[in-house]
Amino acid sequence: MKKALFALAAAAVLLAACGRPSLPNVEGRVVDATIHSVTVLTAAGDSVTVSTLATDPMLVPGVLPGDEVRILYRTLPDGETLHAVQLEITVPSAYRLLPGIWRDCTGEKEVGLVLAEDGSARAVGLGELPLQDWSLDEENLVLTAVEQENPKQVRTLLFAIQKLDVDSLVVLPAGGGPALAFSRAE
Repeated sequence: MKKALFALAAAAVLLAACGRPSLPNVEGRVVDATIHSVTVLTAAGDSVTVSTLATDPMLVPGVLPGDEVRILYRTLPDGETLHAVQLEITVPSAYRLLPGIWRDCTGEKEVGLVLAEDGSARAVGLGELPLQDWSLDEENLVLTAVEQENPKQVRTLLFAIQKLDVDSLVVLPAGGGPALAFSRAE
């Protein structure tokens, strides 16, 4: 019985050793992405560009600036070009997490933000705040409001993002004031 168990364990080790060789990988934050490549900034401060030309979109999905990724790659015969084999988004960027409907129902009236994927924005229950669009400036949510009576009058509202995950958004107004805590609406 012991010999059979030993033989089975040895066979498993041999099969694992004969399996697909591990591929080199690069990990970092996406600083640029095109239809044919992804450039990441590694923890060591190196900028590495990996080709995504003719990759399987199921194994190499699209990325957004700020996404933290791990890319398994092969070096092409030219000896210089790195070609993505598999890409994993390890930490999604705020660009990926912010779009959606955010609301706070804890007060007397519901308030919220609608942040669309196309960059447009709308306020809910925040008076006549005429939001037009949203963007990110590092760790800050930037909301732009345009007065309907005078479209040349534009206000920029800056909020430091204190917390952001798939379910919650907490922002702190740059000019001071209490934090605003929102939950993602379904």
